[in-house]
Amino acid sequence: MRRLILASILQLSVTTASAGYYADSAKGWWWYQKEPEKQVEKQEKKKKPPKSTPSLKDYSYEQVWEMHPDQFQEFAEALKKKAVQKPSEENVKEYFEVQEIARKKALAFSNVAQFVWQKYPELTTKKDYPITTPGNLARISQINEERQRILRDSRDDFALIYFQRSDCSYCDEQSRILDWFTNETGWTVKKVNIAENPGLAAKFSVEITPTLILIQKGNQDYLPVSAGVISADEIEDKAYRAVRLLKGDISPEEYSLYEFQKGGSFDVKKRRLQETERP
Repeated sequence: MRRLILASILQLSVTTASAGYYADSAKGWWWYQKEPEKQVEKQEKKKKPPKSTPSLKDYSYEQVWEMHPDQFQEFAEALKKKAVQKPSEENVKEYFEVQEIARKKALAFSNVAQFVWQKYPELTTKKDYPITTPGNLARISQINEERQRILRDSRDDFALIYFQRSDCSYCDEQSRILDWFTNETGWTVKKVNIAENPGLAAKFSVEITPTLILIQKGNQDYLPVSAGVISADEIEDKAYRAVRLLKGDISPEEYSLYEFQKGGSFDVKKRRLQETERP
């Protein structure tokens, strides 16, 4: 009898367990469901106290004048927002009062800047880029003289390869400009029709006509001068700079520097000596 009762209890347990197993067979790992995450109690965010309304009355004139630029900008912006939100006479007046301080601060900086430039002219660009008419004419004269001298002295060591096509109307215009350039400088310009010589065009990665490539005797390096029609002045300028670069007279960061500007305010490699050196 005892064995019968024990067997009945065991069978009931297995049946109950099986029922639970089959009831949950469509859940859990069978469907790759993750175990429910534990609920983390969210801390209530502390409510920030409302921002106080900015007012010019809270500061003296000197305090506003000596404000850090970031703080002053934030303060002026807050006054503007207050004036826009509530455009009362007092609010708008405060906004314009702080704007007046900003104008005076900017004027003070400008005045000191003019004084510093006059006392330390080496910190300005007036020597290398004068704005007066006589000074500007002298600068242009130096540029033209330097370009022509460098191109004239380099015509035996450098040449231009001119890539063009017979059906290229732009090339016709560029050819006339190049005729003037060769007459003025004595440079050799080798014309290459890319349809007849695609290999040479591929060597220099030329896909656009007209294209000018500058080459140097005994040097495998080359430098494109232009792609598309450019003026005679541009040809002179770009060829002049390319020559100086390939000769090693300048680096790419000095690409716009003329020889007469070395040591001046446009010389990126010039470093001002410190009056007192640290040991």
